[in-house]
Amino acid sequence: EGEANRMGQSKSKRSGISKEQHIIDELTEQTYFSQVEVSNLHKTFMEVSSDGKITRDLFEVCLQKLEQHNFQYPKNTPFADRLFQLLDKNNDGVLDLNEFICGLSMLCKGTPEEKLKLSFKAYDIDGNGYISKEELISMFKSAWFTGFRTLAYDFGDINNDLEIDMTQFEDFSTNMAESFANSAFDSLDTDGDGQLSFEEFKDFALTNPKITATLNNFQQEVSIVLI
Repeated sequence: EGEANRMGQSKSKRSGISKEQHIIDELTEQTYFSQVEVSNLHKTFMEVSSDGKITRDLFEVCLQKLEQHNFQYPKNTPFADRLFQLLDKNNDGVLDLNEFICGLSMLCKGTPEEKLKLSFKAYDIDGNGYISKEELISMFKSAWFTGFRTLAYDFGDINNDLEIDMTQFEDFSTNMAESFANSAFDSLDTDGDGQLSFEEFKDFALTNPKITATLNNFQQEVSIVLI
């Protein structure tokens, strides 16, 4: 009987490993990641998740863990705060393993067209399939604020002359975003309907637009889109 139990446990363990490997193999097929990369992402996800899903807060924990292992993902984007929402395909407020790994695959290694669609979705905050001027302003504001925040974190502690006032940064980011969007929107909106379609956005995005935040002679470039 003891031998039978041991055999049962052994089969169970083998079965568990086989199932995990099957999942890793499937996700390697579905994504642009190598098997080693998928395995590392799977391991990180399972370390953080207790029920096969992660919340927004746990997603940030995952990214921090991955960053410690030199996993590269685009951080200086104007829609960093919307990454979780972009990966949450079924809008249930959590990410499962598939959403996590497939989403990061597109974000990090997707084709230019896939990244443009992801960027468009990030700007299209209300999800109506178009980008309004207000949505453009919102994302441009995030771009400038991301640049200033990165500069503040990177150089704030080593430069005693740097006075960091995040409220001032936010106000300046708003003003710059409104000015930029107001001057650019009409030329981007080629059919004059007051909103940007994906094709209109794509023409703009393919120029790889960037903003440059400057603070006490330090500069931080932020890409407006993923490409």
